Amino acid sequence: MNQLPDFSALQQSAKPEDFEPDPLPGWSGIATLFGAPAAPPLTGDVPSLDGWAVAGVPFDGTASSRPGAAEGPRSIRQASLVFSSYLNSLGEWPMLDTRTGQTFRYRAPSVTDTGDLHTYPTDTVRTFQAVAVESRRLARHAPRTLFLNGDHSATFPTFAGFRAGQLDKGRRRTGFINIDHHFDFGNWSTLHGPLYHGSNSRRISELPGVDPRDIAFVGVGDVTKYDQFRSLVERGFHVVPASQIIREGAGAALRRVIDTLGERCDTVYVSLDIDVLDSAAATGTGHVTMGGLQSAQLLDVYEELRALPVDGLDIAEVAPRYDPTGSTAQIAARLLFEFLFRTDCQPSGLAPWDPPQEAADGQDAAGERIRTSEEGR
Repeated sequence: MNQLPDFSALQQSAKPEDFEPDPLPGWSGIATLFGAPAAPPLTGDVPSLDGWAVAGVPFDGTASSRPGAAEGPRSIRQASLVFSSYLNSLGEWPMLDTRTGQTFRYRAPSVTDTGDLHTYPTDTVRTFQAVAVESRRLARHAPRTLFLNGDHSATFPTFAGFRAGQLDKGRRRTGFINIDHHFDFGNWSTLHGPLYHGSNSRRISELPGVDPRDIAFVGVGDVTKYDQFRSLVERGFHVVPASQIIREGAGAALRRVIDTLGERCDTVYVSLDIDVLDSAAATGTGHVTMGGLQSAQLLDVYEELRALPVDGLDIAEVAPRYDPTGSTAQIAARLLFEFLFRTDCQPSGLAPWDPPQEAADGQDAAGERIRTSEEGR
């Protein structure tokens, strides 16, 4: 065991093909999302793409307190590589989620990483123009589109481009769900004017043909102007506060939103500002959140969204410089992995998540008395 191996002999006894099936460590490989193949740069005509097309928008030109979200797209891609080997190791097995009791399988949809869209760090208007135009082209050529955004202002042009691409395809109505600790319904910033990370939802609502009844704010928990909140509700916007999700659970809290948007909309775009999570769960973002959702509750929200025709997604405001552990980017990547790659989800029917109904004599189907929690674990 203490002798050096004969490396010359080892080299001669193997060929590159012997190693190709083996997974790479989570920190290696080309940093595309989940190790997906990279598409050529978005120049000229884009060939039709299958499944999900991924694009980054590394822009944080409207940051007001803690810049750094422009580094988010790269960090999410890098963090996602650790999950790319899951499909090889777990994809062939039926899986059980011991948190929820659901069974499912991991299956890889087609994912293509098209790189980053054009941004201009000191020119917000030109950035939004470029992002909207390129997002529209991408949405026209891919069935589903995923954006790794910088600060949340970028969601205005990615949604506008996505929606225009859906209209090009003949889809009449696009719903918008903003998962965020804030409404982002401001009108003007002294620092940035009308286009900034706190105005993206308002700008989206002002696009021609957008109906308030097709927009939902999910997870809000910060202070806001009383008159603005009352106006939003009166105009027909859906509001699901974080406190309602915590109190009732995601399924009950989101039922009305799911039913309404599912009935009204041909397609749905979901935007996540990572600061919807409490800062104890996700430190790597520009806004310090107190009283936000926990990561398990956010997983539950995404599980409910499976009932909708979600063809557009984004994740914004991941700023890795504030999280040396890398966990915030890992959370973002894990959310995407579970939403994109889980299939065949259904209740397992197993105890303790779905215990069998007790017979009249207090016995289960096997004729044994069902133990209560007081009788031990």
